[in-house]
Amino acid sequence: MSNLRVGILGLRRGRTHVRNYAYLDDVEIIGCADRYEHLRENVREVVPEARLVEEYDELLAMEPDAVVVATNGRRQAEHSIKALRAGCHVISEVPGAFTVEEAHRIVAAAQASGRQYMLGENSAFWDFVRYFRKWVVEERIGQVSYAEGEYVHYLPATLVTPGNERTTPLQAREEGLTDLPPSWRADQPPIQYLTHELGPLLEVLDDRVTSVVCREGPWWQEQAPLRADAQTALFQTAAGRMIKITVSLNTQRPHPHNYRLMGTLGSLEWFRHEGFCRLNDRDMGVQDGWKVYDIGLAAPDDDTTTGHAGADLKTAWYFTRALLQDRHVPIDVYRMCDYTVPGILAARSAELGGQPISVPDIRTGPRRGTEFWNHVPLPDVEPEPWEYHPPTRNGG
Repeated sequence: MSNLRVGILGLRRGRTHVRNYAYLDDVEIIGCADRYEHLRENVREVVPEARLVEEYDELLAMEPDAVVVATNGRRQAEHSIKALRAGCHVISEVPGAFTVEEAHRIVAAAQASGRQYMLGENSAFWDFVRYFRKWVVEERIGQVSYAEGEYVHYLPATLVTPGNERTTPLQAREEGLTDLPPSWRADQPPIQYLTHELGPLLEVLDDRVTSVVCREGPWWQEQAPLRADAQTALFQTAAGRMIKITVSLNTQRPHPHNYRLMGTLGSLEWFRHEGFCRLNDRDMGVQDGWKVYDIGLAAPDDDTTTGHAGADLKTAWYFTRALLQDRHVPIDVYRMCDYTVPGILAARSAELGGQPISVPDIRTGPRRGTEFWNHVPLPDVEPEPWEYHPPTRNGG
């Protein structure tokens, strides 16, 4: 295959994908599909030679090599399976599947078709994740026994306007809009939207989840009353580690992403509001504070204009390279299940008041380790750290 012929489904979130795939060499966007005319018109200047169609079947009739599924989370599985059965490779937006049954069906469709499926989890391609992996492999913090991820992203726009835009209940009342249907996120258990946090941690640790318990807070947010304000899950992994993930889509807090690793010889942290890595490693004492590295979402040479500090473009690039080189994709259909199914079952645990639930391995053979780092290189060098000492009261 000398170039990849791509079709893109869903042009709200998919507008970013149109821009990024148009940017790549050896990619031809042959068609884009969306039922809303204004969303099709929004991409016309970017891909003037592509066919812009209303229906998904019209897009599949063009026989693309690969389809980018950028539709809402409740239809991603349906659309991915349809593309696989049509003989197309697939890269899907997160969460990829909304139920465990959907995850099974996607796996079966990928196996039957012989085509590749990739979950487009962009957070795994952030630059600090590479350094986390490097330091874990080097055992800079010893053996990691515990990890945390936190995603607090205020998303109150849970109603859909006739033009397929999102609005809040308050805005709808102020504008006199009535009988607006809820968006797919409106009643989504927040812990099901955990792949931005769990995915990178699983890649850093080369691990998978085996069981979960989850509890939830109240449903007090008036702008999104159909989902709990927050849910926290504790996951046990195949390697015996514990991972804690908290997700809230109802809390007004800036900078949603936080990550932490705790090992036998130190700790490692990255908080979005700080934008740098903190490391207390095996060569430091507990009282020595932190080494701080100016490592954030993007590497120095990344194009940060392409969405999520360049991670969207990297996701597209690695998917494209894998297919053109006839290699396994970095986040395959089984790894999608590792990222997504734990959140689905965490929501079920919360419904049951925190009952422990086993998380199945949906693979049809033994897990052989992550494919991710066969594509994404670890850093050869790291920047010089600077010492960080948090302020104390009265200088003590």
